[in-house]
Amino acid sequence: VVSLLTASQRAQEIYTELDRLNEHHRDVEAKLRRLRSDVHLSGIFVRDYLLDREQARIPEYRQRLKEFRRDNLGTFGELLVLARQRSGNNQRIASLQARLEEYWQSMNPVFDWTPAEKASGGVPFLRSEVLPRREAVLTLTQQIEELNNANLETQRAEVRQRHANLRDGLHT
Repeated sequence: VVSLLTASQRAQEIYTELDRLNEHHRDVEAKLRRLRSDVHLSGIFVRDYLLDREQARIPEYRQRLKEFRRDNLGTFGELLVLARQRSGNNQRIASLQARLEEYWQSMNPVFDWTPAEKASGGVPFLRSEVLPRREAVLTLTQQIEELNNANLETQRAEVRQRHANLRDGLHT
């Protein structure tokens, strides 16, 4: 009876650990997906603003971009909390934070441009400022996702080893 209870308890611990690993992985992946989506959408939004000739819509664009930024930084804060639960991502997370700040700061000047400045400088600005920073953010999120996947696989291997030890103990 004691042997069966011990085995049952160890099996439950393994299941709980595996469930926790999978949930953490899904949470990080969802946050990264949301970050990428917000960055893509904001880039499209800035492009649309630069192509729009109506000055009256500037406050609407500015407000919408502020909302994207707030949501993006909120998602990053949630990712930061998840990253602290697992070591190994700290350097990339800090780098991602810096890149996100650069990305969002790069868009501030465009709202002060005149219609002539938008027409003449919009496309070069997108190519030289927005797109490289967006790509840097997206590259970092991809690297963090790859590290997250590698960490998950390492931890799953540890759980498989614990499961094998349990099985060997039961056989004994």
